[in-house]
Amino acid sequence: MHNGVGFRKEKNKERKAWRVTVGGRRIFDVIVSIMRFPHMSNPLVSIITVTYNAEKYVEQTIKSVAAQSYKNIEYIIIDGLSTDGTADIIQRYRQHITHFVSESDNGIYDAMNKGLQKATGELTGIINASDFYEPNAVEAVVSAYLQNRDAGIFYGNINMLNENGSFFKLKKPITNLENLSKGMSLYHPALFAAKSVYEKYGLYDLQYKIASDFDFTIRCYLAGVKFIYIDSVISNFRKGGISSKREKAAHLECKNVLTRNGYPETTVNKAAKEWERLRKKNNAYYESYKILKCILPASFIDRIAARVSVK
Repeated sequence: MHNGVGFRKEKNKERKAWRVTVGGRRIFDVIVSIMRFPHMSNPLVSIITVTYNAEKYVEQTIKSVAAQSYKNIEYIIIDGLSTDGTADIIQRYRQHITHFVSESDNGIYDAMNKGLQKATGELTGIINASDFYEPNAVEAVVSAYLQNRDAGIFYGNINMLNENGSFFKLKKPITNLENLSKGMSLYHPALFAAKSVYEKYGLYDLQYKIASDFDFTIRCYLAGVKFIYIDSVISNFRKGGISSKREKAAHLECKNVLTRNGYPETTVNKAAKEWERLRKKNNAYYESYKILKCILPASFIDRIAARVSVK
């Protein structure tokens, strides 16, 4: 990061994530930590990518991991016996990949769990085969981790892209964790968790096909895991993933997640109404965006998109 990293705690009666901002206010603390614990200054980070017939985008994903400014990375790819050219593309970049497995699985979260069981890093990030990291993503996460060794989850912003890779919207997650019950507003491609968190609170629950990452963050929050918000873009996410295409099914699973984790029925029903409202709003926004993009200059539309909030 260009000017170091500083931290401040949000002061509020409600529980909030700690925030990372650019500024260098506590860089001295990092230097002291490195001098005292030099073996802790270069932690191994595990990156997991799950693939199935992902030949269209997986090369960009792999390149984004290989190009990270932070180099102490083990890269794990779990493939579900792809029948297209995915495996051939992966083999071309084998020198950047620590573990590559291609075998049948029971869905995306089963494949993620296989990757987590192979991971040996102190921190683990999961980047989908259609998404890609910013070049300094892991560096930003490690900087936050070195200053917050008691924290378990680190998360940041994403650029939302159209399926052709063009920019659609910058999205920032919540920092008031009381609002986690309103839906998955921490973005999985921009989230890293400490190995100790998975060891203590478990992997992804395979009863969920779409919302197991939401269940994982809810379980961690309720267990008191400390979350750190990194105020920079960590990854680029293409619209059109499993939960994007199956929004209503995802909402049903999210309701089940809240219920099973002890949220009262009134909270669950209120959250469901809010999800439906946002679904309709975002769909209307996106349809308008597509129409305007056909008749107005792309640069002008991108400037408008960057200013309009889409949750």
